[in-house]
Amino acid sequence: MSTVETKYIIALSQIKGIGSAFIKKHLGFIKQNILNKEKLCELSSKIDLDDLEEYFNNASYIMADCEKYNISTVSIIEDNYPSLLLEIKDPPPILYLKGNKDLLEKAIAIIGSRKSTDLGNKIANKVGEYFSKKWAICNGLVDGIDKNSISNNKDVFPNVIGVLSGGLNFHKTSSKITIDLADKVLRNNGLLASEYEPNKKEDQFSGSKASRIQAGLSNSLILIQSSKNGGSKYTIKAFSPLHRPLAVVEFNSNSEYLTSESFDGNRLLIEKGKQGIMEMCDLKKMEIIKVFKIIKLEKSADYKALEQEITTGNNVYRSLGGQLF
Repeated sequence: MSTVETKYIIALSQIKGIGSAFIKKHLGFIKQNILNKEKLCELSSKIDLDDLEEYFNNASYIMADCEKYNISTVSIIEDNYPSLLLEIKDPPPILYLKGNKDLLEKAIAIIGSRKSTDLGNKIANKVGEYFSKKWAICNGLVDGIDKNSISNNKDVFPNVIGVLSGGLNFHKTSSKITIDLADKVLRNNGLLASEYEPNKKEDQFSGSKASRIQAGLSNSLILIQSSKNGGSKYTIKAFSPLHRPLAVVEFNSNSEYLTSESFDGNRLLIEKGKQGIMEMCDLKKMEIIKVFKIIKLEKSADYKALEQEITTGNNVYRSLGGQLF
């Protein structure tokens, strides 16, 4: 795709009132008319020609920053935009990438509490080490379960995708822990991804927004440790409309797991299944939940069962043209 087309997608995405869901809804029209700014203005009364041209000019500075920091872009109208990410209701119009883009083809998200316990950290490390051998581990590069699912002592595992809550000039946009992990991810041939232009700083809302990208990019979601009201619910909520398996750590032989509030989100999902997803994520209708299976993860055989569900479930779903529900 040409640089001009990319700039128009960036411009559209920055117009107030024109969100990611709107752009996905009108994707066919946008693809056909991406170089016709007058036509693009017909999409909505919120799109003014002068504003569009102003944002288009601003996009030139964003693209210059991308070149400066060795950041690539892929827009929602390009054929190589991640197909899994397109399945969420509001995929980012532009995905900014730095590092090994091949990892996008085979990702699993590992999520959990930032205030994880020693038990949660040990489980996260074990699960992450196993899956990183065959899959790309996708998470938010923050403290707690995220950090422990991708790192072993001072190093990170291979095959890590970090979805940042700020721009990819991360030494200026991110927290200290994210900066440290992002540096290590890049050094180990991993990938960083963001929906934000390079110099956009993370804020109190960007973390929950980034969680939907984690969910969208991933063939499966693995919950290591979470309370009922923990931040993991945002990723699970974004994942719930997707026809993919959800895995939840279970550890019934451990008293902390059985009694601690830090694991009551796990227990809720395992005990109540989709009803548990509704309660945890404050969803109103059961029919919007398309997760086709909730898998308990307790032993290594369960890991293999999850991998099998990803392969067979996704193959059946794709063979039916994504119309399994």
